[in-house]
Amino acid sequence: MKRIAIISDTHDNLDAVNAFLARTGGSIDAIIHAGDIVSPFTLRLFKGFKVYAVFGNNDGEKLLLAKTAENVGVVLEEAPLFLKINGRSIAVIHGASTPEKTEQLVEALARSGLFDIVVYGHTHRVDVRKIGETLVVNPGALSGYLATTRTFAVVDLEKLSVEVIEV
Repeated sequence: MKRIAIISDTHDNLDAVNAFLARTGGSIDAIIHAGDIVSPFTLRLFKGFKVYAVFGNNDGEKLLLAKTAENVGVVLEEAPLFLKINGRSIAVIHGASTPEKTEQLVEALARSGLFDIVVYGHTHRVDVRKIGETLVVNPGALSGYLATTRTFAVVDLEKLSVEVIEV
């Protein structure tokens, strides 16, 4: 796997999810979803894609979401989700109760030195930066709700480079 897409906060915006999937098509090897999928019917759109996801604070029906994830082949867990993809260690969370606490948690994970990439969502704001040697990525909100744009990120795992794309 060389290129992964990172999304978050889809909040049942089916038009945005379909636009994202159409745009990325076969150009990515996997998708990381940093939470707030919300409903099982949204999760069904990811059938046939390699997806790793965490629950967010707006994911209400967790049992049905988990069952749907299993049925469509999506890895869905409570945060934190720790992954190893293409030799890269990745930590995935949604966020904490407030943006300030979310930032503290992201900083702690990044400064631990255990991860090449720390992925998060929740704030609906794009954040791409390095903390030490760790790449931090918040792709913003794919739904566009509570944000001025609908965005996702594509990470090249070999170069650790990020492109933020608006849908």
